[in-house]
Amino acid sequence: MVLIALTASARPPKLNVEKLFDGRYNNNKSVSISVYKSNGNYYRGITVKNNLKIIKAIADAIEKDKPRAKDYSDYQGDDGRYTSLQIVNNGETIYIGLKRDKSGGGAFFFIQGKEKAFK
Repeated sequence: MVLIALTASARPPKLNVEKLFDGRYNNNKSVSISVYKSNGNYYRGITVKNNLKIIKAIADAIEKDKPRAKDYSDYQGDDGRYTSLQIVNNGETIYIGLKRDKSGGGAFFFIQGKEKAFK
């Protein structure tokens, strides 16, 4: 029984980026949300137009999840900034990405992986 309790408490917490899909942006006109589930894969995306506050909230959530990443990259290119993470959970990889426009006013964010990774 103690072993079961230790196993349950050792389970990694939910990702901060997952909280972005809690419905807080559903009625925001500057946001478009996509959620797809198919063949055991799960994909969620957020497109943001002209809302620096939401882009900052996404970037902050990624920063909070960064310590759990097995791979992380942040690249400033001619057309914008790209941030990506790979986090392993339940033996599966979760891919997280954020592309911010050069102007800073628009962004595309996604989180994708096998359904098992999100349990």
